[in-house]
Parts: sequence; structure tokens; C-alpha cells
Amino acid sequence: MFGSNQYELLDFGRGEKLERFGDVIVRRQTPSVPDLGNRLSESFGQAELRYQRSTTSAPERWTGIADPEWSVSHRDATFKLRTTPTGQVGIFPEQASNWDWIRDCDLDLRGLNAINLFGYTGGTTLALAKSGAAVTHVDAAKSVVSWARENAAASQLQNHSIRWITEDAKRFVDREVKRGNRYDIFVADPPSFGRGPSGETWKMEKDFGNLLSSAALLTAKAPKMIIISCHTPGFDAKRLSHDISRAWGIPETRIESGTLELATSCGRKLPSGQFARWRT
Repeated sequence: MFGSNQYELLDFGRGEKLERFGDVIVRRQTPSVPDLGNRLSESFGQAELRYQRSTTSAPERWTGIADPEWSVSHRDATFKLRTTPTGQVGIFPEQASNWDWIRDCDLDLRGLNAINLFGYTGGTTLALAKSGAAVTHVDAAKSVVSWARENAAASQLQNHSIRWITEDAKRFVDREVKRGNRYDIFVADPPSFGRGPSGETWKMEKDFGNLLSSAALLTAKAPKMIIISCHTPGFDAKRLSHDISRAWGIPETRIESGTLELATSCGRKLPSGQFARWRT
């Protein structure tokens, strides 16, 4: 996980969480925290940046530091942070569990080809590249692909074998299958809903099964590593494991799965998504 000087979940409650990214304390809404009507602790007043969702009287907005830009590190990877209109800062810290799993595995990734779909700002791409894999990073948003490239350069990976693709994930995978390109490692962190650069739509309930069927062809039915995570209601860890098993024929008992979590220093745990992963 992150070193405590780089990231810390300070508190959460009443639909909000308080986090420290490096030296900056951020307050924002989170759907994984129910609004139980309990009072927020006084610690929430420490926030230097606060994101407020739109209401009938005001649009969504950030308040606090004007146009902030700063960085945090995870092991030997560097992430540049800044605020976005959707309330993000450029990193999902719960994904560090998957990055550590990649970096600490006993599988030699040197010379292997990896594809990372819905790659966002590149956390998993950096972990794979740092372990020696050649990575194809795919995201539909040009701005976050550019952001991921900044992170790669800041992490001294600008000369590593990383292909940066701005494309709809489904369309790109189908094209790669037709081209005969094959990968050893498959990674995806699909959203509940998304829209591609040419207006393509992604709906997890409708499209996920077909994507995995194509992914199985993309890995020639014999991958070395699979990591899938998501934040979609109804897609719990058990379902993700079952879907991996069905697509690749891997026994569910060999698939590791669970809840991505963040924890405060006093041990309170905040569920932040689901994952399923496997390696040879």
C-alpha cells in the first residue's frame, strides 16, 4: 500500500471521506459511505480542498487551493495530482493493493505483453512496466492518457515499451483479435457506464461478458496474469471470479478475490470496490 507520508485515509462518514495526499488534505463525497445522518468529526474542518456536488442552487465545484498541482509516490512510481470536474484527483489509492500484488509476485514479467483497459492515469501500467512487461495502455479519454504519460515520465519510464491508445476498449480489443495480436496479461478496471471518443457507450451489465469473451481470444486462452476490478453494484468479488472462470476455464478456487479497501489509522475500513485476480 501507500506509505503513510504519501497517502492516508483520515476519516469518513455521512457520505464523505477525508484523505491526505502527500501534504494536501482533501474532502469529497464517496458513494461507498452511506449517509447515516451522523455528525462528522471536527477533523473534516482540516480540508484544504473540498469537492461539493451540484445542488439545485449551485453547480459542482472545488473550493480551497486554486489550481493545485502536486505529486505522491507509490514505491518507485510517481503520480501527478490535480483536481478534475468530476471530483477526482488522478489516483485511486485502493488500487495500490493490485499494484503491490503485481510488483511482489514471483512471476517473471520480463518479455511478457500486457494490456490494461480503462487504464486511467496509469497506476497499473506503471506497476507492470516497472516489473518488466511491455504494456498497451487503453483509455477512451485523451486527457487521462496524456496524464498517464506524464506519470510514466515522472517515474522514469518514458523510454519503456508502453503503447498509449486513446480508444474505446471494446472496439480496440475486437480489432486486436482480428489483427492476430496476443497478450500474456489482461487487466481491466471497467466503469459502470462510459462513453468512447466516437460516442460509443459502455454499460457494465450489458457489455462486460462480451468483453471477457473477446479478452479470452486476445490471450489465446492461456494468459499468465488476469486482474479485474470494478465499482459496479451487483458485481461482487464472487461474480468477478465466476466470470473469469467462465471466460478462461480457470477453476474458481484458484482465483483470488475480495474487496478493495482503504483503512484509517485506527482500523476503520472503507470498502472501495471489488477485485478478482489470478496468475500462473
